[in-house]
Amino acid sequence: NTNMGGGTAAKEHPVEYFCASTLAAVVNYPLWRASALGQSGFRVCLAGANPLISNAASSFPALVPYFYAFSPPYKGMMATVMGMSWARAAIFYGSDRGKEVLESMGVSNTMSTVLPPL
Repeated sequence: NTNMGGGTAAKEHPVEYFCASTLAAVVNYPLWRASALGQSGFRVCLAGANPLISNAASSFPALVPYFYAFSPPYKGMMATVMGMSWARAAIFYGSDRGKEVLESMGVSNTMSTVLPPL
């Protein structure tokens, strides 16, 4: 089963959607953690950190939250990554699958592209 772009149907690849979403979540977790810290108003200090990291942080104080985000402890990481993975997979799989269903019903390509994410 192929779509207009020549690829396979989304319904044939739910595992691939979830794996790609999990990889994206793992890669983006430290950035999400740094953003969450910044938005919460916490001040991060790297007392007791690896001297190499402490020296780099003292040279670039604006990067301290990012150094911290890549450092242990990783408390809550699994729950956060799994939640981000599930949400991304649902959004992208659902949008692609919704487009396929709408196109099979004869809805125009433009509307089939716009409606599923809504």
